Amino acid sequence: MDLAKFINMKAEKYSDNILLKGPEGNITYKEFNQRSDRIAIKLNEIGVKMGDRVAVLHPNSHQTLLAYCGIIKSGAAAVPVNSIYTPREIAYILNNSGAVLLITRKDLLPVVEEIRAELPGLRHLIVRSKNEQLESALARMTSVGPTEPRQLEFEPDQAAMIFYTSGTTGFPKGVVISHRNLYFGGPNVAQNYGLREDDVALAVLPMVHVFCVASPIFGAMSSGGSVVVLEAFNTDRVLEAIDEYGVTWFPGVPTMFNYLLGELDQAKHSMSSLRMGLSGGASLPMEVRKQWEDRFGAKIIDAYGLTESTGLVTTSPLYGRHKQGSIGITVSGVDAKLVDEDGEEVPSGQVGNLIFRGPNATSGYWQLPEENAAHIKNGWFYTGDHAYRDEEGFFFIVGREQELIITGGYNIYPREIEEIIYTHPAVNEAAVIGVPHPTKGEVPKAYVVLNEGKFLSPEQLVEYCRKNLAPYKKPLVDFVNELPKNPTGKILKDKLPKKS
Repeated sequence: MDLAKFINMKAEKYSDNILLKGPEGNITYKEFNQRSDRIAIKLNEIGVKMGDRVAVLHPNSHQTLLAYCGIIKSGAAAVPVNSIYTPREIAYILNNSGAVLLITRKDLLPVVEEIRAELPGLRHLIVRSKNEQLESALARMTSVGPTEPRQLEFEPDQAAMIFYTSGTTGFPKGVVISHRNLYFGGPNVAQNYGLREDDVALAVLPMVHVFCVASPIFGAMSSGGSVVVLEAFNTDRVLEAIDEYGVTWFPGVPTMFNYLLGELDQAKHSMSSLRMGLSGGASLPMEVRKQWEDRFGAKIIDAYGLTESTGLVTTSPLYGRHKQGSIGITVSGVDAKLVDEDGEEVPSGQVGNLIFRGPNATSGYWQLPEENAAHIKNGWFYTGDHAYRDEEGFFFIVGREQELIITGGYNIYPREIEEIIYTHPAVNEAAVIGVPHPTKGEVPKAYVVLNEGKFLSPEQLVEYCRKNLAPYKKPLVDFVNELPKNPTGKILKDKLPKKS
């Protein structure tokens, strides 16, 4: 099996079902398959070969997904590039990946022209005008060409996409995602969440992120369902789309659920179609979950995964038992365990390094052998997340390895403090990091955004924490207008000032 066969198989099975919905109109499964075939044909005619990399600098759109699948069908690997990146960041990804061709939208052309001289390996540039189909833009560079797709043979472990991490720990790293990773990941999402043909997903996470591609898109495609594509996250537009298109499930990051919670007007928007939210990318505060489920009437399912896992590693059971604060149990076909520094499995209840293996695991980082050796050992991928597992097999994340705060010999995981802060009614968002201290080494510090119209002094919040936490966990507090976030809405703790 490869992705070309996978897409063709779904097109045959769900031919006239609508795959993509949204402001751009509708595209059926059959139309999507045919159009991505035509894109592949044109790319091959231009000179794209098996194993090449083709980059896509484009915001969320039907055309973006068509580009990805057309590139994959042509034998190349698709390289998503975030359209809000700076010219320097874009040039790095294009050069590091060795992209031979770039597909972009006309309004982004000035950014590309600014760095064009710095891209010696880029042989072709395809520019799509507003409201133009990608096939038309490609046709301007080719002759009439063949009308039937080439019958290419793919290896299951061949690179299908290379997703670049957000670069919070230095230069972005390209995570290689194979055909096998994606055609395993999509059906796995569909199976774990009981997706049906009548389900409608909302894709508002950036398509440069594996979360969006693997969950709402390939998850829906695996079940014959539909995907509503919005260009960017906007609370009013998301609430309108849920109502207008009858969205039944919404994958997002915690900040999205928090924003929607603050903007929901139940008299204006009907949320009756929504049956679940899928939260990933970071820990969802328990207080946000409780308020969401009370107001929206839809359960939020916790999921744990990372770019390197093509989506899911663990998830809370949709219909089974749910445990507050847990990221659930391992999904089918994937193994996960917790180990100590020597790689030995730790007993239930003890914190260890979370590692996993399965058909969803990346083969490694693009051209980074040292990183691969550090993260992939004996077939297991070391995530760098610390967690514990209870007697029933439910996992609980306590924090990232690099987020661990050691104060006076005590270990503190920021999430525990954040959970307490989020229970205060005046708090909208919070992030806790370690900051230097002359005698204790470091101490926790909370950066907090208050709800509009609310007042709270740092001393009041510190006292609130003191009543709910051990004395050594009591944080310093600084109120800010907003917290730094990446394009998916994930809070970037490394951008917070490390000043006590």
